[in-house]
Amino acid sequence: MTPKDEEHHTNRQESTKTETKNKVQNQTGANHMVTVQNWGNSLALPIPSQFAKALGVQNGSQIELELLDDKMVIKPVRIKPSLDDLLAQVKGKTNPHLDYNFGVPIGKELI
Repeated sequence: MTPKDEEHHTNRQESTKTETKNKVQNQTGANHMVTVQNWGNSLALPIPSQFAKALGVQNGSQIELELLDDKMVIKPVRIKPSLDDLLAQVKGKTNPHLDYNFGVPIGKELI
């Protein structure tokens, strides 16, 4: 191989690695191999950071495990926020839903 051929081969390998990495990150059904480990009397498996980020899972998040035939399905538990949680997010912001005064009733409106 000439130096020019070696450079082309190296660039092609790097390009293929980048394409493969991008496919894994953009794919819905992406696969990732992990090793099951002992954790006390249970078994644990690490969740790859790109999977956790895509699912919104972080340390302390609850997940649901479901056994379907010979497959284990892992789903994040979506907790419905309470009204207090939602109102806590809007503190300090102006209320866009102000009361409006439409004047005195003219017809047979019910008030």
